[in-house]
Amino acid sequence: MFKEYLQLVRLPGIFTAFSNVLIGYFFSFSFNSEVIFLPYLLATSGMLFCSGMIFNDYFDYNLDKKERSFRPLPSGKISKQNALLIGFIFLILANISAFFLGFDSLIISLILSCMILFYNLKLKSISFLGILNLSLIRMLNILLGFSIIGISFEFIQYLFPLGIFIVGISILAKNEIKSNLVIYKKLNKIITIITITSVSILVITNFQFESLLFLGLFSFLSVYSLFFKKIQNQITFQLLLIILLDSILISFFVPLQFSILVSLLILPAYVISKKLYLT
Repeated sequence: MFKEYLQLVRLPGIFTAFSNVLIGYFFSFSFNSEVIFLPYLLATSGMLFCSGMIFNDYFDYNLDKKERSFRPLPSGKISKQNALLIGFIFLILANISAFFLGFDSLIISLILSCMILFYNLKLKSISFLGILNLSLIRMLNILLGFSIIGISFEFIQYLFPLGIFIVGISILAKNEIKSNLVIYKKLNKIITIITITSVSILVITNFQFESLLFLGLFSFLSVYSLFFKKIQNQITFQLLLIILLDSILISFFVPLQFSILVSLLILPAYVISKKLYLT
């Protein structure tokens, strides 16, 4: 039963949420940020992620009963009532955790909470707006990391590569059960190339040439993912690549060894994804 709950929250994906907020956290190093903020930051981001995954399955119950009956809710292994309760508990705890980070962090956490709920209640059925919302949620998750030192327009440039990448992944994820996937795979290919281009421009314009190692690895693996035949494998692989993309941005602010440490999050995420699905 415990495994079913881990599956419900998409445990492998929580590592991508951690790497998102670590971008801003490591930026704050130059402002002598307190290490004590880190557990609260990871807890807030992680619990928001878990609540989002639970609400996703709760509101997809009828669809999953037809298309993905093996999932914890439609299979009856976890009741809808328990899932809804746990989802709201995670949401409340996430905002309590954000309170200890400061006012800016709490505001972003509350906005994220509203966006998670609004996506599942309304926007999920509106293709373009739903995908845009998912992209904005990830971008705000990065901003949550920056928020411990206050919000600035300077940070916006670091949000876009991930935001673009999420659009490409979401296009596939929202259409994975459809029969004709050719057009969605082409769109994903175009957006993947745009993502690689955007982060390359960021590396060059910021003169962060020590980031080229991660940029090369991310670019190679992103292109490699485009040749996957099974759509679920491509989505999972690209979701894991979020960690490498975040590592590129982290290398802008701190010595390379910190980026290497963050990139290693991909290992437990990958291993767990072999036991628990990510999509």
